[in-house]
Amino acid sequence: MDQIILNTFARNIFRKQADCDYIAARSNYRTRLRQQFLWSAQQAIEKYLKAILLFNGRSARYILPDVSEKEFIHNLDTLLVEIQKISHLKFEIEPDDQKFLSYLSHQGGKNRYLSTSAYNTSDAIHRLDRLVWHIRRYCQYIPDRGIGFHEAVPGMREAFVSSINDPSWKKLPHSFTLFAGEAGDLERLIKSDPKDPARLALLWANLFYGKKKRLHVIYDSFSSTEIPPNENMHDYPNVDWKVLEKFVKL
Repeated sequence: MDQIILNTFARNIFRKQADCDYIAARSNYRTRLRQQFLWSAQQAIEKYLKAILLFNGRSARYILPDVSEKEFIHNLDTLLVEIQKISHLKFEIEPDDQKFLSYLSHQGGKNRYLSTSAYNTSDAIHRLDRLVWHIRRYCQYIPDRGIGFHEAVPGMREAFVSSINDPSWKKLPHSFTLFAGEAGDLERLIKSDPKDPARLALLWANLFYGKKKRLHVIYDSFSSTEIPPNENMHDYPNVDWKVLEKFVKL
């Protein structure tokens, strides 16, 4: 398997689109579009996770590529489990971040057609920012040898991983960047024209990405819920729900 090709897919397709989905999610939150926020957020995390698998020579399509053709589809929890199996990566994620990831998997992925009750909390934007920051640090190729060399350099990969997991980054998250040659759309936008609408969407109320450290932000937050008709059956006493299932998945 040519790792260079996998890296190109991971970098130019998955991570690039994930960066765009993340910015779209932040825009949707700001305009109070709940389901659009959740779907874009789920898509961003899904693509970041799949990019990590590709950067590490793993399938981003099949769960067990040599055993079955069962696909990950939109299951963030299963993707996370596969990434945690990559021992050299020493992937770290906080329990609260993992909980939010599962929430996005259900509300953003499985519930994108509002087949069950939907909701978001007022702190969802900050939880997304933190989750993206923690996951995206690993969304790059971590080399174990120099360019053009056939033999691995002892300790090289470990040094790169140690740098990613350095606890000091959590105190200054805005100062973390992907390794040289791996910078993506977020890094480019932060350095772009301050009036760039995508840059404005990225930096708005963001404690993790920007040119300087921000201890707090002031913004209009929102939370909302919505219940589909199939979970309010008492409001429709004469409806045959089995018949309706021929028209829409409940």
